[in-house]
This record gives sequence, C-alpha cells and structure tokens, in this order.
Amino acid sequence: MASFFVVEDHTLTNLGIRELLSAQEGFSCAGSALSREEALAKLTALSERKSLPDLVLLDLFLGEESGTGLIREVRALFPAVKILMYSMYAKPGIVSLALEYGADGFVSKAASESELLEAIACVMAGSPYVQQSLVAQLVTYRTMFDGLTRQEQNIFKRILERKPNEQIAKELNIVPRSLENYLSRIYAKTGCKNHEELLLRFGS
Repeated sequence: MASFFVVEDHTLTNLGIRELLSAQEGFSCAGSALSREEALAKLTALSERKSLPDLVLLDLFLGEESGTGLIREVRALFPAVKILMYSMYAKPGIVSLALEYGADGFVSKAASESELLEAIACVMAGSPYVQQSLVAQLVTYRTMFDGLTRQEQNIFKRILERKPNEQIAKELNIVPRSLENYLSRIYAKTGCKNHEELLLRFGS
C-alpha cells in the first residue's frame, strides 16, 4: 500500500485528486493541504508519528506562494518522500526548475488520468518522469538556458518564480542598475521584451 499526500490550493481539485487515487488499488491517502504552511505542519506531524507519505503531489502555485520553494523544503526535511509536480502551468522553464529543485516528476493537469497514474508508478519505482509531450520543449529550453551566464541563470529562475525585481536584487546582492543590465542581456538572448514575455514563453 502506497500512501500519498496532496498539496493543492483549489479545494475541489484537491478533493478530486484524492478521490481518484484513493479509488485505485494499492493507494491510501495520508492527508492533504491547501497551502505551504499547512503542508509543512501536517507533514512534520506525520513524520513525528513515523507515518510520512510515500508520495507528495504538489501544485506549482499555492495562492501567492510558489510550490517550487516547497519542493526544496520537503526535499530537505523529508528526503525519502517522492515529489510529483501536478500543475496547469507546464512551460519548459517551470518543468526544468521543478526538477532542479528536487521534484521526481512533472505532469500537466491537461494530461489524462492514465498518464498521471503512470507518472506516479514510475516515480514510486524510483524513475524520474516527465510527461512525454513536454520532453522536446524541455530539451530545447535547457539548450537555451545553458547559453546564459551563471548570474543570468540565477535571475532567470527567480523570474520564473514570479519574484519582483526588488526581491531578486536583494537575494542576489546586486544593485538595481546591475539587475537591469542583466535583464537586458537575458531579453536579448531569449528574444523576449520583458518579464511578461519570459513568463508567457517559459513559465506560465
């Protein structure tokens, strides 16, 4: 019996995922959460009872919070737990970021139920999984991303996480003018004009 935990901020979607998986043979629901704070609190409580789930299904955006940050926290606190991203946002930049931060797999909410179940089976068996229709775009994206400098990559990833310029500059300890110069080079290399275009092409 494999146990799962759902982190999804839309109540009906959260319930629907739990009902779908609970109806499958060999699955049991260990709990659910609607936010990052609730997820960490409940997972910590489960850990203290030595009943952590085998798998966490995680949405990308939890209200105003980014699920990518939660990936890193779950990976650091509960390294044995498998993490599958399940999101309506499936552009290649987001997929790449989720995998880099520690997700074991990524499936779009546009995928069929059978593909979601296949992804879960692969992840539970210890194999990484990316929805087949997303693979080609992911390869193309990574080629582009590798063409950026390290600092440009750091900035680009924070843009994908929808962080404002002020926060990006503070986290990377650079002055706003330097950030503007980096952004100009990122826009030139990606063929985008601004944050909105970057997110439209790579992160939304």
